[in-house]
Amino acid sequence: MILLPALAMSVGWGFRGDYGHEAGAMVPGALVALAVCLTSRRPDWWNRATIMAFLGAIGWAFGGQMSYGRVIGYTAGSQWIDVTYGYASLFLIGALWGGIGAGVLSLALTMKRSELERFVFPLAFLWAFWLAMDLSGLTEYSHELWSSYDVDWVAAVSAALVFSMLYRARPDFHRPCRFLLLLSIGWCAGFFILTPVLGLRMTPPRGDNWAGCVGLYLALVFYLKRAQNSVALRLSAYGFLFGGVGFLLGDLINMLGRSQWSIIGSWPMLQGLDYWKWMEQFFGLVMGAGIGWGAKSLLCQTEDQDRKLSEIDSNEFCSRVLAAPEEDTTARGFNFIGLVFLLVILPWKNLHKNVIQWQKEKWIPEEFWNMPAGFWFLVVGLLLSLAIIVAIWETRRQRLALIPDSNLGRAQWLFLLILWMSLAGDFSKALPRLAEKSVFLVQLSFWITGALCTLLVVRLKEDDQRLPQEGLTWSDRRWSLSLFTKLISVILTAALIGSVGWLTIQTHDEPLPGSHLRFE
Repeated sequence: MILLPALAMSVGWGFRGDYGHEAGAMVPGALVALAVCLTSRRPDWWNRATIMAFLGAIGWAFGGQMSYGRVIGYTAGSQWIDVTYGYASLFLIGALWGGIGAGVLSLALTMKRSELERFVFPLAFLWAFWLAMDLSGLTEYSHELWSSYDVDWVAAVSAALVFSMLYRARPDFHRPCRFLLLLSIGWCAGFFILTPVLGLRMTPPRGDNWAGCVGLYLALVFYLKRAQNSVALRLSAYGFLFGGVGFLLGDLINMLGRSQWSIIGSWPMLQGLDYWKWMEQFFGLVMGAGIGWGAKSLLCQTEDQDRKLSEIDSNEFCSRVLAAPEEDTTARGFNFIGLVFLLVILPWKNLHKNVIQWQKEKWIPEEFWNMPAGFWFLVVGLLLSLAIIVAIWETRRQRLALIPDSNLGRAQWLFLLILWMSLAGDFSKALPRLAEKSVFLVQLSFWITGALCTLLVVRLKEDDQRLPQEGLTWSDRRWSLSLFTKLISVILTAALIGSVGWLTIQTHDEPLPGSHLRFE
């Protein structure tokens, strides 16, 4: 339960590095959520696989707006204060990424089905509103009006306006819109207080979306505390800690490779590699392992892992286990919207960049039969999207023989589809550059990791379910982390940041190429 989420997020984060931004980060978010779902041995979680994947994608998308290229440049310097500042900033960025992602994912494990279903229309309406703004040019025009800090303020403000409007429209929109409005206002407040008011800039002159994410994360924590959702706070804390540590240690690997430290400088086989990519994949590996570990702490464990649930009385081994989320409605609109998003919208948001690159590098003809080459890719994409939507609809009506009836089987299919669509798309993008040693090794690592994930997934069996007869509710205070654990985590993190900063400057005498100064 730790290995599969770690591998899934590692390869997903490698994909994110090639596609970037929010859409790229959705892939590892969906994969890690499904990995946790699949390995849980919980049929109640398998039943919510689509919701978990959808919320995982959305949760990790928030961090995709943060810029960190210049921060990594600080860690390539030769002054301890610059390097340590860079690592501290990377910890914060990674922590926000993991904390927000895990916090949003946890809603799928704790909310009633009826409460989740109320989010369908507000989220779909916001996506349609944003799409209309992009196509009309309103988004770009609004950014031109005020772009002093290069942040995504238009998305946050427009989201706040949309949810304010929907809140007044219907009473059943009140709870979801109140939560989504809180996140939007939190982003706006975090940015305006930290940057324009207090003048805090992490990576000048780059964008300061990090400040908005700080506000959003605090708003999320505030909401979870008000709701007394101890499980969500616990899982979010795991994501926060392991996300920060993963990014910090991943960049240390990047710096060791960039400085050609020790055996890296003496072994030809370790030279000329893309250590930036290894940083990304290690970041995903650690963060995914942390999410898996956090989810594992919510589940029933036995001393004899080979014994099946039918052979053990639940009271014998379930001293603390999360109760099943309440399925208080038969509505499945969230499942339909989630599948359309994951299998249609998500590939479009990422893989259209392949065609743009092929055109830019002249790997495809400019025209074919008097039509731009991009037009034919558009036709193919629309036909495939239509086929997928029809398949989803037929599956919903229980008329598609291709899809198994079991929830575990469907979750396995969804994981493998997202994984291999993403890897095949990334491979086709990188194919013309495979002669480069660094590109070849990265793609090879993607496929090896993907194959290992596939091997783990196809070995999962439905006859080893573990659903306890009773369990602790998500609001039980026994899920809360102790004050001692929190203090130790803070102390060890601070020591780790300082130590890694000191170790890094020992590997080189002069600033490395691409370094930046933060303090004169």
